[in-house]
Amino acid sequence: MAALRGRRPLLAVVVLAAALLVLAVVLVSAALNHSLSYYRTPTQLVGNPQGDRSVRVGGLVVAGTVHHQGARVRFVLTDGANDLHVVTTDAPPATFRAGQGAVVEGHLLSDGVFRADQVMVRHSNEYRPPR
Repeated sequence: MAALRGRRPLLAVVVLAAALLVLAVVLVSAALNHSLSYYRTPTQLVGNPQGDRSVRVGGLVVAGTVHHQGARVRFVLTDGANDLHVVTTDAPPATFRAGQGAVVEGHLLSDGVFRADQVMVRHSNEYRPPR
């Protein structure tokens, strides 16, 4: 019995340390999931519509498809295999243009048009000095 009394505090410390470690891993994992920004391609969205859930879709803005109609902007995103018609009232960033990568966040409507609540420009990871 005397041998168990000496181990109880040690066991309590080990259990507490394990619980704190699990809590830390859960908190770090949750923080990373909220900070990462995943997006689907038009092909992935066509193959698996998300219903009423908000989704991010990324692709290239097709040349000749950007049309401004008052506060509304219409354009087409492509991944090379499928096109996605996008409409938004959110003013795109100043660097938004045809041929540029873009990520839109919003909902796919029943008519196949994507209603974007937010438009972001996707930048290349390659640095190119100004010419």
